[in-house]
Amino acid sequence: MEEENTQILEINLISAQSLKTPITNLRRMQTYALLWVNSSNKLRTKIDHFGGENPTWNDKFLFRVSPKFISGDTSGVSVEIYAVGVLKDFLVGTVRLLLSSCFKGMVNTATPAFTAVQIRRPSGRFQGVLNIGAAVYISTDFSLLNGLSAVCFRDLMEEKESGRWRRRRLSRGGSKRSEQSSGGESCDFSDGTDSTTSSSSSVVSTALKDWNSVRTAVEMAGKKELKSDGGGLLCGLVMQKKIQLCPFDQNSRFWTESFEKDP
Repeated sequence: MEEENTQILEINLISAQSLKTPITNLRRMQTYALLWVNSSNKLRTKIDHFGGENPTWNDKFLFRVSPKFISGDTSGVSVEIYAVGVLKDFLVGTVRLLLSSCFKGMVNTATPAFTAVQIRRPSGRFQGVLNIGAAVYISTDFSLLNGLSAVCFRDLMEEKESGRWRRRRLSRGGSKRSEQSSGGESCDFSDGTDSTTSSSSSVVSTALKDWNSVRTAVEMAGKKELKSDGGGLLCGLVMQKKIQLCPFDQNSRFWTESFEKDP
């Protein structure tokens, strides 16, 4: 089948109503549908988790078909509806949509046609309806298919978005690498880090040596207390700084010296 002589059949599985719940299904029914034009290439909708007996999928599918298939009296789309089970999925019902009845009396098949088709249960009885839409387009209008004979429109859009995201990520990664390479030519970060580390370590070692020398001098003098004359020794860089005493501290010191002088 040459692509120049083909057309695109769009099928929209909208929803279903009044489905028969399987006897073995003890929880809320979760359903999906399979559909195909050729049984060797089946497509699947997403799973409806909340609709129960009245699921909603609203998934679109594209099939590459010939004009002869569109105009055929017996040409159609087959649909099977399944309920999700624990060990296996259960067939709820089947539908056969004839295109001749769907596009009957329509001049422009590019306009979507909507219809409701009865669902046949595995027992052969009819219960529930399937709401479905169909349209036919020129194959050249769907260049995204890239030679595919059947595809889910949702999967096609997700693949396109993922490819766009990958290209955007690669472009961002390239720009970051270029910024890093240009920054590496203008400056060297390793030297600055080493010099900062060495300078800080030398300052710390010097401060520790000074503090140890002070402690040694105090111990050798045999002093039990380190009297303060209004000055304090600050830790860190070992710097002398005068700390002004408040009036309360000065009065306390005066009365203490007075009591010591009394016989």
